Parts: sequence; C-alpha cells; structure tokens
Amino acid sequence: MKYIMVGKIIGTHGIKGEVKVLSDSDFTEERFRVGNTCYLKLEGGMFPIKINSHRKHKGLDLITFNDIDNINDVISYLHAEVFADAELDPGLLAEDEYHYQDLIGLEAISENGESIGTVRDLLEVPQGWILVLKKEDGKEALVPFVSEFVKKIDLEDRKIILTPIEGLL
Repeated sequence: MKYIMVGKIIGTHGIKGEVKVLSDSDFTEERFRVGNTCYLKLEGGMFPIKINSHRKHKGLDLITFNDIDNINDVISYLHAEVFADAELDPGLLAEDEYHYQDLIGLEAISENGESIGTVRDLLEVPQGWILVLKKEDGKEALVPFVSEFVKKIDLEDRKIILTPIEGLL
C-alpha cells in the first residue's frame, strides 16, 4: 500500500472526541468522508481509523473516528500525521496534477540532458507553485511550476525536464 500524507492532528475540539486536522489535501471532502479509512502514523506503524464525522471550522477539518466520543481517548493522537491510501484515489488528480511527495526527490535535468539538481520542496504562493531545487553546487534555485519551465515529468524514471531561461538558475 502506498500512503500519502493528507494532514496532521493539531488539537482537540470540545469534549466529545473531535480532533482538529490541519489538512495538506485538496480533496478533504473525499478524504474525510464518513465511513472512509485513513491512517495515523504512530510509533508502532500505521494505525487505521474509520471516519465517523467530518466538518470544516475556521479553516481546519474537524473529524471524529473509530467511535471515540471522549476527549481523553484522543489526546494520545495529538500531533499524529494523517495518511490516506494513494491507490484509492486515481480519479482525484487530473492528467497534469501530481501528489506533492511524488515530486520530491526527482532529478531535475535541462532539455539538453544536463543535470541541474534535485527537487527538494514545493512552495505554494498566490501565483501558484514553485519548485525548490537543490542544485549540483549545493545552492538552491526556485523554478515556477508552470508549463513554460516544466516540460515533462517522468515519475517512472524519477526525472523532471526543465527549460531554464537565463538568470533563472
């Protein structure tokens, strides 16, 4: 099973076992649908949880799970990362969309085959997304994640082909 991180439990809400999840997912309505199974990353590994309720509140996702209805029973899950099964959502992403963690670690190369570096992170800015590259010389470069610069993404070969312009790198 391939897991994708979809959020983190950052607190409790009320006394009836509801937890606050800071979500990293664009598909929270699907991820936290009543009856769905998610997974908490705990010291002993991945722990399955069945979603009992979900609602939005002040920009956070509030969920209850595993029929827990007491705040004392969820305290031990604070700061746990929440994961989903990536294999269950093939229809959620459009053809030119990718999971965040699938892009991390890709080797960035130019169209002429020259190695540029490795994708270290992605940043969301008001204008869209930016790739953070760790270049071969150890420095960082920021590349807008748009079709003008990103020509091809090959997840099988773990490569991303870029068209850099003068001064970009």
